[in-house]
Amino acid sequence: MVLTAIDFRLKRICMVRSDITAMLAAERKEKERLEKALSEAKEANRAKSDFLSSMSHDIRTPMNAIMGMTTLALKNMDNQEKVRDYLKKISVSSHHLLSLINDILDMTQLDYARMKLDESCICLEELLNHLSSIMSPHAQYTGINFQMEIKNIQHPYFIGDALRLKQIFINLLSNAFKFTMEGGNVWFRAEEIPTSEAEKIRYRFVVQDTGIGMSEAFMENLFEPFVRDKKVAKVEGTGLGLSITKGLINLMDGQLRVESKQKEGTTFYIELEFRKADKRTAESEAIPKETEETAQNLKGCHFLIVEDNEINSEILGELLQMWGAEFTVKRDGLQAVEEFKRAKPGTYDMIFMDVQMPVMNGYEATKAIRSLSRPDAKEITILAMTANAFAEDIQAALESGMNEHVAKPLDAGLLHKTISKLLKKR
Repeated sequence: MVLTAIDFRLKRICMVRSDITAMLAAERKEKERLEKALSEAKEANRAKSDFLSSMSHDIRTPMNAIMGMTTLALKNMDNQEKVRDYLKKISVSSHHLLSLINDILDMTQLDYARMKLDESCICLEELLNHLSSIMSPHAQYTGINFQMEIKNIQHPYFIGDALRLKQIFINLLSNAFKFTMEGGNVWFRAEEIPTSEAEKIRYRFVVQDTGIGMSEAFMENLFEPFVRDKKVAKVEGTGLGLSITKGLINLMDGQLRVESKQKEGTTFYIELEFRKADKRTAESEAIPKETEETAQNLKGCHFLIVEDNEINSEILGELLQMWGAEFTVKRDGLQAVEEFKRAKPGTYDMIFMDVQMPVMNGYEATKAIRSLSRPDAKEITILAMTANAFAEDIQAALESGMNEHVAKPLDAGLLHKTISKLLKKR
């Protein structure tokens, strides 16, 4: 580039020459980078918009069933058969809704690598029997032939995360059911395979179906979040199941392989390795089945429930009464602190503390109780009972002075086991 200036008065010409090739190249490169970033951002927004649109439909579907069946049940209170049928359908729909919510939350956890795996002793046979009891009714309902095959299991007990394992298998089997036509076949196979480490056990799990299969092009993006095949857009689900499954298998240091052909079906191969365990460990950790005797084993206990939601406190109160206990309810953290101050030492055996409440939240209330100048303030067992269920939420509960954490929605068996365990520790 050449710039020229002429001064007629002084009869001078000034010429400046500059090479701006590098500058133009840099500007062009930066422009291309920004255009690429803009294109990627638009694509990401489009994928998330499609995902949210799908979620709007998929969340409203079970919600519609829950609300509709509740209305029908209220109008047919004198017909026990109908009410029983409506309640079963409400239960199925609510579990489906919870699975959608869990998928979304789990995807957030996996994205930031914050999920922690639980470690407990697992009996493979019991885990697979539970899996069968969950999936078999669904197979019958959809007209699919479902078979489970177990072979060469020399070591049935191991240390792992039973909940996350079931989540992996349910995700894969649910997909197999979704994309297999009525009259088709789905198989679940489990076998023990050799491992190089003496203290470890290695299993191979196979989920195979005779469904619609997948194209090679779609399989390239199979485990990416927010991606769903347009051909199956009407199939319910978050489109996050396989992303979560892959993330969980990675967390377990396992391997996942897929084979698929369009119109012939799909097969998933999962290989996972665990530490060995024995039957005694499994029996000691098992949640006891409720009997007439155990149902009343909290008789004489008095609990303080701190919960601002009336329905949640009613559910917990009914469970405690069913187990023979008494309870007092307070609606926020400040009320709980004042109640504990007024009560004589030993009045309450345990405090059930919600976290998100008006006036004073659960963390603040726990710290306030722990700081009181009376001996039982340090000793009283405080159980966090909240929908805040991420690893950092559990850690925050423990750091505030709570003894344990139970996530909502409540699992009655797990709650009973947790209460019993905490009461024994006192």
